[in-house]
Amino acid sequence: SFSNGTHQNQIYKMNLKETDLNLFIAFDVIYTEKNLTKAGQILGITQPAVSNALSRLRELFGDDLFIRTSKGMIPTPVANQIIKDVRSALSLIQNTISDTEKFDPSTAEMIFKISIGDSSEYRVLPLLLKELAEIAPKIKVETYLTQRKDAHKELASGSIDFSIDPPIHNDPHLKHEKIYEEDYVMIVRKDHPILLEEEITIEHYLNLSHIHISNRKTGLGHVDATLYRLGFTRDISLRAQHFLVAPYVVEQSDLAITTTKGFAIDRNLAWRELPFEIDPLVLHLYWHEANDSVPSSKWMKDLMLQTYGKLQKVT
Repeated sequence: SFSNGTHQNQIYKMNLKETDLNLFIAFDVIYTEKNLTKAGQILGITQPAVSNALSRLRELFGDDLFIRTSKGMIPTPVANQIIKDVRSALSLIQNTISDTEKFDPSTAEMIFKISIGDSSEYRVLPLLLKELAEIAPKIKVETYLTQRKDAHKELASGSIDFSIDPPIHNDPHLKHEKIYEEDYVMIVRKDHPILLEEEITIEHYLNLSHIHISNRKTGLGHVDATLYRLGFTRDISLRAQHFLVAPYVVEQSDLAITTTKGFAIDRNLAWRELPFEIDPLVLHLYWHEANDSVPSSKWMKDLMLQTYGKLQKVT
């Protein structure tokens, strides 16, 4: 991965008794965060301690490694050259340790941190926690809503163990597997006047008032982007942050929401096929390659895949 072997040979010739392995961990986190204060928070050390680690790294490699700019600590060409090998070395060490790790879910005490949206959260967590209660009673789960642009950083730093997202991430250090796919439908209350129509046309759909769920203040969602490409715009009467408010609004109004069929089934709401073509909702489970050989991580990954598999069969 190097244009020449100078810095690579430098890594191999270092006296490991004199070189703190934590320096390379610090290098990885600084490279990811591009901010010494954030790196210190992740590493659990002070900002001066991070600066000290960076000074030692600069001395080891004979290069500045990172240049302070208004956009953060920007890596030098040398830093960009060595990051792959540093991460590979850290992963190798982690995997070597993991090979000797004995993981017994029935006695393990640990917390798995998952980035997941609320529409998936309310569906999968009851099933997942039921499984854990039976086979791994001391394992706990914490969920967060990580910004998609930060997911790769959070996974790389270990701030989260897994992320559930559409297939949009392209970081080569992230592994992923499709866990869920479901069609979109139009959902309304059971006595909505639109249900009297024999066939729901695009005109019927556009004449409705709609609910759009997003944690962003502006911007098109998947449904509106699809309609825009078809030359249509719908009337959005409510833009809200969380899916869980939608059933209560739908039941008390004439508003419609376009989301997955499972959402309607779970909430006992009426649904109809959409009068236009739209790609289904596809979700992937993401994890960092460094955890690929960690027994506990592999076990949790398999359990989550099985849980989503059961959910898929229901819908």
